[in-house]
Amino acid sequence: MLDRNGVLLRESVNDEGERSRWVPLAEVSPALLQATLAAEDDRFHSHSGVDPKSVARAVVQDLRARRIVSGASTLTMQLARRLEPHSRSALGKLKEMIDARRIELTLSKNEILEQYVNRVPYGAGAIGIEAAAQRYFGKPATHLSLAEAAMLAGLPKGPTGLNPLKNPVGAKERQQYVLDRLLITGRAGAEDIERARREPLSFASLEAPSAMHFTEWVRLSDNPDPKTTLDAELQREVEDMVSAHVATLSSQGVTNTAVVVLDNERCEVLSMVGSADYWHPRDGSVNGALAKRQPGSTLKPFTYALAYEQGRSPASVAADVETRYGEVGGALFQPQNFSRDFSGPVLFHEALGRSLNVPAIRVAALFGTEELLSTLHRAGFASLDKPASHYGLGLTLGNGEVTLLELAQGYAMFARGGRSCTATSSRSPFVPSEVEGRAPRLAGSRPSTSLGVNGAVFSPQTAYLVTSALSDEATRMRAFGPGNALMLSFPVAVKTGTSTNWRDNWAVGYTQKYTVAVWAGDFDNRPMDSLAGASGAGPLFNRVMTRVALRGGQPKPVAFTAPPEVVEVSVCATSGQRPTADCPERRGLSLPKGQLPAHECEHHRQLRLDARNGLLAGASCPPQFVTQRAFEVLPSQYAQWQLEHPRRAPPARYSPLCPRTGPAAGAVVITWPRQGEVFVIEPGYSRRTQSVALTAEADLGQAEVRWLMDGQQVAIASIAERPLWALAPGRHSLEAEVRGRRSAAVTFEVR
Repeated sequence: MLDRNGVLLRESVNDEGERSRWVPLAEVSPALLQATLAAEDDRFHSHSGVDPKSVARAVVQDLRARRIVSGASTLTMQLARRLEPHSRSALGKLKEMIDARRIELTLSKNEILEQYVNRVPYGAGAIGIEAAAQRYFGKPATHLSLAEAAMLAGLPKGPTGLNPLKNPVGAKERQQYVLDRLLITGRAGAEDIERARREPLSFASLEAPSAMHFTEWVRLSDNPDPKTTLDAELQREVEDMVSAHVATLSSQGVTNTAVVVLDNERCEVLSMVGSADYWHPRDGSVNGALAKRQPGSTLKPFTYALAYEQGRSPASVAADVETRYGEVGGALFQPQNFSRDFSGPVLFHEALGRSLNVPAIRVAALFGTEELLSTLHRAGFASLDKPASHYGLGLTLGNGEVTLLELAQGYAMFARGGRSCTATSSRSPFVPSEVEGRAPRLAGSRPSTSLGVNGAVFSPQTAYLVTSALSDEATRMRAFGPGNALMLSFPVAVKTGTSTNWRDNWAVGYTQKYTVAVWAGDFDNRPMDSLAGASGAGPLFNRVMTRVALRGGQPKPVAFTAPPEVVEVSVCATSGQRPTADCPERRGLSLPKGQLPAHECEHHRQLRLDARNGLLAGASCPPQFVTQRAFEVLPSQYAQWQLEHPRRAPPARYSPLCPRTGPAAGAVVITWPRQGEVFVIEPGYSRRTQSVALTAEADLGQAEVRWLMDGQQVAIASIAERPLWALAPGRHSLEAEVRGRRSAAVTFEVR
């Protein structure tokens, strides 16, 4: 197997330990061809497979010796014997001649010569001239000097006994004989022959194969191509980076790392490193690029992309507040952000850029796990082979298992404007028009030998909206700090991930041209020392992406280009709507032209206050006591969060000096406990310590809630507060009342 530039990566030997590389005659040194003809069959082009003069001479020699000492074999006869071995008897020789005549009637002289130089043994396990040239001199057959050609041309006479690595004296004598024959037959000039006699020969050492994880992946493919996509020089550099990275972080539990580098246009694998050391006796041969691991947050971009495809936009708002999911009687799922804090109302763009967990779950809940899983399959994540019910909404947080190669393909898809990418290892001709629109192939453990240019998973518009968030450096700094390892000197879209219990670190990203995916961890699933993706896999991603993007004097990557249907607009950072003078923060976002904000911000507005106490002022409040001030007036689902993060929260009550008059419209909903819930009083513990928090939402702004248990008032509290009710055995009916509006009753049981 060769790299994209023809550099040898690896050879697989047959059961006899032989190796061979077929080359066309045009890629063989003319000196080798002339030396072969001079030594083995000077009249090759004038006979028809059997040389009568040679046969006559051989008969005379054999009769004198009373045994066969000369076979008079032409190149064609030697080829016939190579194709179908015959005995050394007279009958065997006759059959060999007949086969040689058949070959001559079938193939041209050049075809016969090509067959010969590719099939004869040259010793040291090398079959054919290309394998011999690489084995002895570390160069292709087309680059052989006259001295090297004469040495190799003499070996087929006795490939084992004349092996120059084991019998240098015998091989040298045979070389001198071939040079003599070149001079006698006039196939080389005297000056060239003399120079070749003096030329010292330098034999190549047998190097260990390189890129073992990649070449093994190629070898196991359905139709392996010897000319691969790998860049051997880049591969060596990435392998060195991986080794150094593991050595640096070994004290923090990183024992192995894997890297995949893709060319986005052709989906070609430029580098694949499966572990820190393939030859490590314990687990070095494990290919981390193909191992199934939990991807952490790296699947979130696909969740937001699906939301954008269904009509949401980066300016849509997700509630980053304490949230519970689950069916009555089933396990509760209460997602937490990495920071263990909540941010309240968050734009989709920022939620993705900051990798917030709670908003990602809320976005996934918009369309459900079935649709998300189906989309991930279309993006190439074949490793997610369980039903959607197995994963649940946690799929967006990475509770399934995928491979690093699948992640690289998925992110390359965004760089390709939403067109799927199936990684290929073959350097077959690139004809985009022939493959556009094909259904994507799910990538498993074997490489594609066709081009990885498939159908669209997302629209170019959606792909760019995701890219815009992943390449937003301001949001990245807010998530990871200004000195984080994901800050490069050129535009790059990047996402990190950390799996449960710190077992896997990921960093995956792309420029317009290249995608780099990095995994760091331990093959035995030992957790790392609280190492997150940005600090575990991130530094290596930085080094590899910098090397890939700037190699060969390439210009720095440019910013990603927005499709024509996407424009840059300014929105309120909290509501995603058109900002007003009262909005304290604004965000510049890329939005589809058809989804520009239609309304002014409703979260920030001026409220009337009673200047005497700072509480809300009713309509009847005397003007001399009324003042106005801008507040962040959020829906009631943010009440508890806003109580803990006051910022610009408005007062919850009206001034008793200026009360509000008249009924208020809106709904009241009890959010905890849930309908049909069952609570159990633990014996042996004080009843006073066993209680349930009462929570509700009301579309009535900040207000007080009157709690009624079985018709009796048990608490009055702000809607942002969660009063505790001591558990009492029996079936109970709970109601919440806000400004005269009462919720539907929730019934539950305490045992």
